[in-house]
Amino acid sequence: MGTRLDDWAAVEELSRAAPRKVIPCFGVHPWYAHLHALTAEQVAHPTTLLEPPPPPKGNDRPNDSNRPTAATTTPPNDPKPPEPRPLLPALPPPSPPEAWLGRLRALLLRHPHAAVGEFGLDRGAVLPGTRLQLPRPARRQRSRQPREWTRTTPPYCGASSYGGSVDLVRGFTCLPGGVGERVYFSFSSVINDRPGPARAKLLARLAAVPLSRLLIESDQNTPGAVDAGLLAILGAAAEARGMGVEEVAQATTANFRRFYGASLAAMAPVAGGAEGRAGSMEGLAAG
Repeated sequence: MGTRLDDWAAVEELSRAAPRKVIPCFGVHPWYAHLHALTAEQVAHPTTLLEPPPPPKGNDRPNDSNRPTAATTTPPNDPKPPEPRPLLPALPPPSPPEAWLGRLRALLLRHPHAAVGEFGLDRGAVLPGTRLQLPRPARRQRSRQPREWTRTTPPYCGASSYGGSVDLVRGFTCLPGGVGERVYFSFSSVINDRPGPARAKLLARLAAVPLSRLLIESDQNTPGAVDAGLLAILGAAAEARGMGVEEVAQATTANFRRFYGASLAAMAPVAGGAEGRAGSMEGLAAG
């Protein structure tokens, strides 16, 4: 899954090397939103991507001066966040919108089975004192791509390694117009399964998600830890739902095939042409 313009070529190369095993995903992780400009002004003046927003005025000012606003991740009672300016000269210049959006469109055209991702918001990875507003328009811009090309989208906004509340699960799955029926929730042990009270919250979330919308992931950055991570979160899901591990594995496998159904269907002829034979859906999903 791509995280920024600079790694899309590696994602494409991997998908070509293993066409029966890899569903390429091209997107921008919120950690790298500042490297992808949306306007000419941001290209000409990159500091506008990270400069803190102006303080609230008049009636917009919070009652509690220590309360964090929507533009900062600094918790209450913490010292004033550091100014980001010392960091700015060390950052590479942002890519202009015509460069990275044009590249994204070209990749989606070239790979009909590709998904759009990763993209979204990440409350845990924002430079203190800088804009949260930046990932939001970037997310809106990238969300137009899957609608334009009818692609699967795995957004990074809590539904991936989901850390939201049980009430939000119910709210998402009840969205009108059939939208709620297309929302899935994925969990990983490395992000979600922590000792103490966090464990109880994870089990509650795992129990609240409809079984037909439950996905699991490793969320690891090294292949050697993937299998153990998947087994760990499978065990937690089985515990939360009072089911056997094998039963949960079968359900989440079926959900994966449904979530990535369009990609899997498009991969079969691609794989057949690349390897001289068409891979079965079973083989694709198992890979």
